Amino acid sequence: MKRWAWLVALPVALALTLAACGGGDGDGDGGDGGGDGGGTTLSVQGKEFEFIPDTLSAPADTEVTVELENTGTIEHDFSIDEANLAILVPATETGSGSFTLPAGTYTFYCAVPGHRESGMEGTLTVS
Repeated sequence: MKRWAWLVALPVALALTLAACGGGDGDGDGGDGGGDGGGTTLSVQGKEFEFIPDTLSAPADTEVTVELENTGTIEHDFSIDEANLAILVPATETGSGSFTLPAGTYTFYCAVPGHRESGMEGTLTVS
């Protein structure tokens, strides 16, 4: 009877331990909206020749971090002229950068020669 109790208790204890140590940041937003006053993080994928998503929004006058995951086969970047931001990322890697902007509409684009002209740009709405 002792072995049976041990075999039942071990998986239950393991499940409780894993639940208590669960990951995540606790705000339930997937990291795209920092509800704790610590800024906002926007996740973007860049590949030949598009950004996914190509429309973003962020709060005004708040630090915003952009994480660019380059899922393409060549280097890409994420640039916003008004923020003096340029995040250059080699193929298959991820890079990030931060900015703060006032309310407005801004264009982000890939500054690698020929990429913007091929349609690699999007719109950031800050409000």
